[in-house]
Amino acid sequence: MRVMNATPSKPKSPPFVCLRCNQCCQGRGGIVMRPEQIAPAAALLGISAGEFIARFCEPHGGDFSIICGEDGQCALLGPEGCRIHQAKPDICKRWPFFEALIKDAGAFEEAKLICPGLKPEASHEEFRAYALQELDKESR
Repeated sequence: MRVMNATPSKPKSPPFVCLRCNQCCQGRGGIVMRPEQIAPAAALLGISAGEFIARFCEPHGGDFSIICGEDGQCALLGPEGCRIHQAKPDICKRWPFFEALIKDAGAFEEAKLICPGLKPEASHEEFRAYALQELDKESR
């Protein structure tokens, strides 16, 4: 009896790996922080929560919307990337696992044109399964 040596298959790379390219760091009014998120973000910049709000925020209901420059880039984006990365807003943490991209293959295909962290060859089904798995990990 001849035994065949099975070649271990290479683990499949995920359909999304953040490259910290900052392409998602834009969108006037879309970057929102809850009040309890302000102090940790301010601490990273070495300023008070009040100064953080005065320099980087505008009211958004009971929350705060991060202001953007004329180019639409988040005001917290510096030459080295996000200046508050360790305390970034929830919406930033969640990218690209947004409901629209999970549910709509067309929206996912459009996102692939903008975000280089989304593998161009990834199928919507592959992304959806991965996104749901990542969101499940987050909720634990």
